[in-house]
Amino acid sequence: MFWTRFLTILLGVPVLLGFVYLGGYWFALFVLLVALIGLKEYNALMRRGGWKPVELTGYLIIPMLLAAVYLNNLPLIILLCVLFFALYNLLPVFFDAKVKYWESVIAFWGIIYTGGLASFLLATRLLPDGFYFIFFLLVVIWCNDIFAYLLGSRFGRRLLVPSISPKKTIEGMAAGLSASVFAGIILSYLLPAGFFKIEMGAYLGLLIGITGSLGDLSQSALKRSAGAKDSGDLLPGHGGILDRFDSLFFAAPFFYMYIYFYFIL
Repeated sequence: MFWTRFLTILLGVPVLLGFVYLGGYWFALFVLLVALIGLKEYNALMRRGGWKPVELTGYLIIPMLLAAVYLNNLPLIILLCVLFFALYNLLPVFFDAKVKYWESVIAFWGIIYTGGLASFLLATRLLPDGFYFIFFLLVVIWCNDIFAYLLGSRFGRRLLVPSISPKKTIEGMAAGLSASVFAGIILSYLLPAGFFKIEMGAYLGLLIGITGSLGDLSQSALKRSAGAKDSGDLLPGHGGILDRFDSLFFAAPFFYMYIYFYFIL
C-alpha cells in the first residue's frame, strides 16, 4: 500500500505542479476537471447511502460558476449563486412528482462542496503572485498529510474521533500540524525575499494544517454516513479525488480569505 501511494504521488505531483505553473485557463481547466470528478464521486456516495441527488444540473452549473470566478466577476458569481439556490428550491415545487426537497438539498450541497470549494483554488491562482500562494498551500497540505499518516500509523495510540475514523489519531494530527508549521517557516525562507515573513509562514502553516485536518475529518464523516471506505478508486493507494483533495478543498477558502485581506485589501 505504501509503495502504491508513493508511486501515485510521484506521478501525480509533477502533473499538478505543471498546471499550477501554467496558470490561466490551463489551471482553470484542471480545477474544473477535479471538481466534476469530485461531484461524480459525491453523487455516487449519496446513492450508496440510499439518497438520490439531482445529478445532471450540477455538471452544468459548476462550469458556469468556475467561469465566473475565472472572469473575476464578483457580481456574476453572486448572481449565479442566488439563481442556483432558487433553482434547487423550486425544483420540488414544479417537479414534485420526480424531485423531493431533500434530493435538491443534497444536490446543491454537492455543488458547494466540490465546485464551490475548488473555485477558491482558482481564485487564489488568479491573484498577483498566485503561483507562490498555491505552491505554499500545496506543500503545507502535503506535509500535513504525509506526517500525519506516517507518524500516526507508527506512534498513534489515542483515536481522534473514533465514531468517524478508526485510524486517525491525536498523535497523527499533532504530527501533521507540527509539520505544517515547520513547512510554513521553511517556505518563508525559500520563497522570494520578503514574500512571507517567518511568523506569517508559521501562522499560515497552522491555519492550513488545522483547516486541512478538519476537511479530512469531514470527508471521513461523509464516507461513514454512506457506508464507504473510499470516495472512489481513481488514484491507486489513495482512493478517489475527494479522498486526495478533501483537505485542500476545505483549507482553500480560509487560505484565500487570509491572503486576500492581508495582501490585496
